[in-house]
Amino acid sequence: MIINFIRLWEALDIMDSVDQHDRPARFQIKFVTADRTTKEGGEIIELKDACKCSVRTRKGKEIFPQRRCFPVHDRMAKDPHHWSNSTRNVLLPNGQKRKLHIRLIIEFNNKKVCY
Repeated sequence: MIINFIRLWEALDIMDSVDQHDRPARFQIKFVTADRTTKEGGEIIELKDACKCSVRTRKGKEIFPQRRCFPVHDRMAKDPHHWSNSTRNVLLPNGQKRKLHIRLIIEFNNKKVCY
């Protein structure tokens, strides 16, 4: 039996990549839920066709303009501090947005994630 592995930083590079039309890469991901405030979690979630949500730069330019999560309002949104919190927002095919903690990713594109 052959088990394929992928390093976490390689999975994050794929998540951040775009295709030839500057659209975010599509991927399959499996992760564990956790919420410290409610002390709930442990559920394994599998997303078969997800992509990273669009991101706005400091100058207001959207990195993935073809795929918008939700309408952008004129007011400033709260900075999620994804880097310091080790989180990412992913967009589902039905338009829903999901936040996940990168250290709780257990599988990426059918490969086990190792750190």
